[in-house]
Amino acid sequence: MRNLLARWDVTPVEKAELSFPSQVLLVNVRRIEPACLLGIFTKSAEILGGFTSTLRLVEIPLAIFFLLMTQAIRRGASRRRSIAFVAAFLTLTLLMTQFNVAALGAQGRLTSAYPLMLLSLALLFVVPPRVMLAGTSMLFASYCAIVWRIEAGVAEKFVAIENTGLTSIIAVVAATLIHSNRQRDHEQQRQIRRQNDALRDRNAELDALMAITAHDLRSPLHGIRNLFDLAMRRAGHDTALPLRVLEQTIASVDGMLALVTRLLDAHAAEQRPLTAIAEEDVRGVVLGAEARVAPLARSAGVAVEIDLPPRPLVAICDVAALGQMLDNLLSNAVRYSPAAAVVTITARRDHERIVLSVRDRGPGVAGSQLRRLFMKFQRGAAPAGDAAPGTGMGLFIVATLAARMDATIRHEPAPGGGASFVISLRAA
Repeated sequence: MRNLLARWDVTPVEKAELSFPSQVLLVNVRRIEPACLLGIFTKSAEILGGFTSTLRLVEIPLAIFFLLMTQAIRRGASRRRSIAFVAAFLTLTLLMTQFNVAALGAQGRLTSAYPLMLLSLALLFVVPPRVMLAGTSMLFASYCAIVWRIEAGVAEKFVAIENTGLTSIIAVVAATLIHSNRQRDHEQQRQIRRQNDALRDRNAELDALMAITAHDLRSPLHGIRNLFDLAMRRAGHDTALPLRVLEQTIASVDGMLALVTRLLDAHAAEQRPLTAIAEEDVRGVVLGAEARVAPLARSAGVAVEIDLPPRPLVAICDVAALGQMLDNLLSNAVRYSPAAAVVTITARRDHERIVLSVRDRGPGVAGSQLRRLFMKFQRGAAPAGDAAPGTGMGLFIVATLAARMDATIRHEPAPGGGASFVISLRAA
């Protein structure tokens, strides 16, 4: 039974991969097979029971034809052909049932074959409500025309039309409920998948955080412990040694504080509200960021050049957040630039946007890193002369703050080598 359900419905994998319209179409194509098998069985039983007519010679071969065509459609037909195939099957099945009603009506008998067939198909297939309403309305009109020509009493005709009308309404309601329940189930499963993906990403972030924190804290802590051990063993022979040890541990402590500060900055970028968004001249923000990076640039032998227009560049931004974004971009640019290189900061107006650019002459960004460049904990190789890579949080902080200010950040390869990061802000 489970294999039959899998053959005549969609599997969990298909539910996860396919859109809702594709799922509905796939279900309908697969449901033609049991419908044809049931039709062949019932018509054959009627013939064996002595109920014969010319239509039986058409209905059984037609059911066999659709059964064979279903196998071909399932192997891979276009969406348009699949829709046409399902529509043709449903329409022909209901029209053939109406012909049966007309054939029996010629003998003075009225049957309930058409309402039963309509209700059966409405329960077996998943038809969009609008399509079901339109198709049922047209078929009901043709059914009324057939019944009205039958040689039967007016009351009997009225009852047949009334019952078929009620059945048509029930069929539309049933199709609506089936379709909406399927759609609701699809939306719930998609939401669950999104939540599962978010949980997996969160777990991956926590794993990366633990790995980076443990790795980046272990080395300076080992160094501090070794220095303290050395001071304790040789303090009696060298009275100035403890002071030198304390001086050397400052660098290790600064490194650990920098790591913790960067992690806190990333958390603040995600959680802290930006309450100071206003119209600001970004030229002052650029000059402030250049002044803050100047000591780092001098120690690395890197020059920082600024290209600003003489007129104000007023953008809608949070000054503190924009300054933090520029600090991260400039420190990365200086860190990855070789000695005697130049880091360039430019600012200009581009229609309704204010565009800031930070360009370095370093090794640039590898193509394999571009897709995840602004994601959390994405660390590139350490630049020459730098023993350890960064925390992988700088560009994530930049992208997070940009999104919260309705700004954008993108990477552009710099002509002649290096990398260029472009911030685009709304102009006032």
